[in-house]
Amino acid sequence: MDKIKIVFYDVTDTDREQLSQHLDTEKFDITLVDEGLTAENFDTDAAAISVFVSTKVTSKILEQATNLQLIACRSTGFNNVDLDAAFNKLIAVVNVPSYGSSTVAEYAFAMLLSLTRRLDQANDLTKQGKLVHDDLRGYDLRHKTIGIIGTGKIGFRVAEIARGFGMNIRGYDPYPNHERAQKVGMTYSSLSELVQYSDVISLHAPYTQENHHLINESLLQKCKNRSILINTARGELVDTKALLNALESGKLYGAGLDVLEGEHLLDLNEEMLLLRAGHPDVETYEHSIEISALQRMDNVIVTKHNAFNTYEAVSRINQTTVENIQNYFTGNVQNSVGSKKTATGKLVIVRHTESEWNAMSKWTGTTDVHITNKGRKEAAQIGEIIKDVTFDKVFVSEQVRTHETARIIAATAKKSLKFEISSAINERDYGVLTGKNKWEIKDEVGEEEFNSIRRGWDHSIENGETLKTVYERAVPFYKDTIVPLLSAGKNVLIVAHGNSIRSLMKYIESISDEDIETTEMIFGTALIYTVDNSGKQLNKQARTIDTAPPPA
Repeated sequence: MDKIKIVFYDVTDTDREQLSQHLDTEKFDITLVDEGLTAENFDTDAAAISVFVSTKVTSKILEQATNLQLIACRSTGFNNVDLDAAFNKLIAVVNVPSYGSSTVAEYAFAMLLSLTRRLDQANDLTKQGKLVHDDLRGYDLRHKTIGIIGTGKIGFRVAEIARGFGMNIRGYDPYPNHERAQKVGMTYSSLSELVQYSDVISLHAPYTQENHHLINESLLQKCKNRSILINTARGELVDTKALLNALESGKLYGAGLDVLEGEHLLDLNEEMLLLRAGHPDVETYEHSIEISALQRMDNVIVTKHNAFNTYEAVSRINQTTVENIQNYFTGNVQNSVGSKKTATGKLVIVRHTESEWNAMSKWTGTTDVHITNKGRKEAAQIGEIIKDVTFDKVFVSEQVRTHETARIIAATAKKSLKFEISSAINERDYGVLTGKNKWEIKDEVGEEEFNSIRRGWDHSIENGETLKTVYERAVPFYKDTIVPLLSAGKNVLIVAHGNSIRSLMKYIESISDEDIETTEMIFGTALIYTVDNSGKQLNKQARTIDTAPPPA
């Protein structure tokens, strides 16, 4: 039997040792390349390639792909891959969704402390025998406010560290996790409000086309004077020209940047290639000038994608990458970010609004209760924020609270929507806990057991269902009924429940059994997905109404 050819690019000595050690050489023919992937060194015989985030997998490169089935990103981000070009050739793309929240969070604070205590300057002056304390005076972090943009795993780890420093913590995320925020002392606010009151702004959001230049001139003008910006996420989140202006004017005290627009130009060879180019594009040329200016500023720290770089994190990245490759070629695809052409229809998922039992903090399950007056107002608000989408199909569960929510959404949008009822998206059956007060149960069993009951993947309840059971009925329905509609260009609205929606999210977003326990579908939010033809997420947008969540 012929071996499967795998080519790894951007390989370091550590990668070489770990990747060779973990992959089955009886099954795989492994090639390790020190350089990044280019059109010239692309191996057309490869069934899979693996790249680091510094390599661009372009449509030009993929035009040559005749045997390629898989691109394995050794990173969480995958915006370095031309997804459209990959999907058009039916090439799967996988990533490493989580390798080191502490690793990146610690690096963000290393940058922050270096800026606030002026460590680089202190080190240089000390070596010169010119230590002058007045020139090196810095700032305490205690009682300062940190604003965290993007509250995923890394964002929350930053919050935990900030709490240890005695900082006040603000957060912004279009998909907030209020329960976890409460535990770390984080207060969610609007983006505008966050930058207005934060002494430190730390970016931990994924990059999408929708948040390109999230930090722009307008937002920087709203920043608190003498604040600090830390970016360990993606360079494209920040308008570099606007950042330079804010630093030069003194609006910002400093910046710690592990990522930049045009960051490949930090490589001298890339800069030389730009100089030799006959007619370089204007944008690349501007990025080169911007990077050069930033590197000359005393109040700016620039590194090139080094936040991930610990022995422990690199080991986890390589281990997960190997597992991704082996799983793919055994038919068990994990951590996929898409594998086929984009389905043309939009999928919108909404949780029913506040019910009578939600208002009383009762576990409802499959019991039929109506939505409250507050719930009716919320449904109308949701109708307003999604009225730009024309739905071809609407699906609700057997529970009447989803019917009522769907009807009000339709009425608000002034559309006549007929909905189909499916038991596959019913709420989880809470068995003996149905009708009981959640917070009384929490006091009775303790917080750890309570969280396991509410959020656990396979936590059993007497005479009830686990989340895994809900997944096993909801996902086949999604694959067999919803995905074909989306592939045919139909827009679909699903109005369902916290647990049936979490089950769908687990499949659509490739969320692990462990991570689903901290995933919440909050009230007052509409999730809008574009997916591939297997129903996996390509893009996700969350639209949220301005409302307080119910007690349960």
